Amino acid sequence: MDNSGLKTLYSHNKKRYYLFLCTGILIFHTIGLFFICATSLAQDQIPKAPVVVSRIIQMDVRQPVKMVGTVFPLRESIVASEIEGLVIEFPVKRGDYVKNGQVLATLRTTSLEIQLKGAKADEHLALIEYERARELYEGDAISNSEVDEFETKLIAQGAKVEGIEDDIGKCTITAPFDGRITEENTEVGQWLKKGDSVISMLQSNYVKVRVPVPEKYIQSLNVGDESKVSFSALGGMTRTGNIVHIVPQAGARARTFPVYVKIDNKDEVIKSGMFAEATFETGSLLSAKMILKDGIVRRGGMEFIYLAVDGKVAEVPVQTGIAHNDLIQIIGDVEPGVDVIVRGNERLRSGQDIQVTGRMDPDEIGEKPRN
Repeated sequence: MDNSGLKTLYSHNKKRYYLFLCTGILIFHTIGLFFICATSLAQDQIPKAPVVVSRIIQMDVRQPVKMVGTVFPLRESIVASEIEGLVIEFPVKRGDYVKNGQVLATLRTTSLEIQLKGAKADEHLALIEYERARELYEGDAISNSEVDEFETKLIAQGAKVEGIEDDIGKCTITAPFDGRITEENTEVGQWLKKGDSVISMLQSNYVKVRVPVPEKYIQSLNVGDESKVSFSALGGMTRTGNIVHIVPQAGARARTFPVYVKIDNKDEVIKSGMFAEATFETGSLLSAKMILKDGIVRRGGMEFIYLAVDGKVAEVPVQTGIAHNDLIQIIGDVEPGVDVIVRGNERLRSGQDIQVTGRMDPDEIGEKPRN
């Protein structure tokens, strides 16, 4: 083939190449435009996430003060026998959990049951004599005072029957409350005297922490106040309790007042005698930005809040501080009056469209912001 033929072939190939290139570019742009339109359409069809918001407020809160205390059982008792007798059943042992009214020990009642039969027979005889006396009185055969004597005898005999029945009931010794047995103080075959110990037990589903509070803080505390209590022996586990007693008598040496905080312990992990650290809101006042605790989102070891801004989500990192009832202090680049999402914030992302369906402002649930 001569040079003119080669040039012609090259020219045709070049034209086909440019044609394919232009066609490819056109197809690529067409597909891209299609996906852009489809994505935009899909985004338009995504429903807005429904959320509930709450305002950030500025309020004065007391800074927390930590004090060391000791755990005690909520109740403890040495259960004793109210009557003397021989132990014939002792169905419990140390470490057992018993319910209120559960049988701890049973004493022999044979002699008492014999006495009861005799007392009931005497009571029946006294009733017959009283009824006969009433008939004689109605026939003017005896005086009213004589009838009274028969009535008194009947009442006394009835009281004797009740007393023996009560003694028989005392032969069944039961638990005075729900709790755990700590000591066994008798056994089957042992003779118990009145007042002898049967078992020792304590209530374990609740505990109380005794905290010696210095006199400069005691006026700031009230029965019912909340306290967070942590236990170093339990890996720093923290539980929330409430003050149930404030003893109005200070110790002579330390000048501290015993304050008792009641804590739920249904899992019985908190043991009597453990050290505890109780936190009270008794320090100086601090002006703080506060939100509902539900507004805090924790992820990857960090804390965030989601603001509702012009129908969209704005994620803001924060640090938390003082807790007060249902509120918690936030430290970060936010201002009071801004809406924080407190419901529906579990799976939000920054920039997402939202629809506010309700409000839970702190001043509407009993919290009073500072003016």
